[in-house]
Amino acid sequence: MKITLKQEVFKKVHPKLKVHFIYAIGVDNKSQAKKANHLLAEVQKVVQLSFNKDTAKSHLLISPWNVAKQEFGKKAKHYHTSVELLLQKALRKQKLETKDTVTALLRYLALKHIVPIGADDPTKIKGDITFEVKKEDLQYRDAKKVLGRKLDYWKNAKTMLNKDSWCALIHFEFLPPVNPAKQKEIVDETVGLLQTFCGAETKVAVLDQKRNSVTFD
Repeated sequence: MKITLKQEVFKKVHPKLKVHFIYAIGVDNKSQAKKANHLLAEVQKVVQLSFNKDTAKSHLLISPWNVAKQEFGKKAKHYHTSVELLLQKALRKQKLETKDTVTALLRYLALKHIVPIGADDPTKIKGDITFEVKKEDLQYRDAKKVLGRKLDYWKNAKTMLNKDSWCALIHFEFLPPVNPAKQKEIVDETVGLLQTFCGAETKVAVLDQKRNSVTFD
């Protein structure tokens, strides 16, 4: 499976955009779900103590995405990344618990580090994946369908993880001021959690303007 970020993505979003991918296989996605959801519940409490509706929008790691969103014009809607949508749900005290371990861990990490995270089940993907700009939005798709729209957040339910998923393709989008050291810290933590909670084997790749494609076997 080849993953490509078209050059237009860097022109439209940010020239220093970096997308980190983790390809995980051999995933046990249900036996540790309760423990993963406990981590998620704890970080949700921290968010509720640390944020309110206004501070969430102006957070140091959220505001760069606000700037990027403006490049897409008036058609760009309010929820421009998955992490802001998740923050709003956390602040409204909505239940974030999930039935699968990986999704719970990723929601935990997104709220802990305030970073957009996406995930798909590779067995449900048809062909290669392309990140591109279409209809005033950043989206990614396979050969058959759109998998997600990343600035106006939307996720295709057909490729979402569930408790029976035994592999996962995870991606993080990073903009400045998140530096390479912090990016590596977040990805390393994710890999560690996937190994500890799910017994997963992982491969990691980083795409940017210079290296904009990778193939996972």
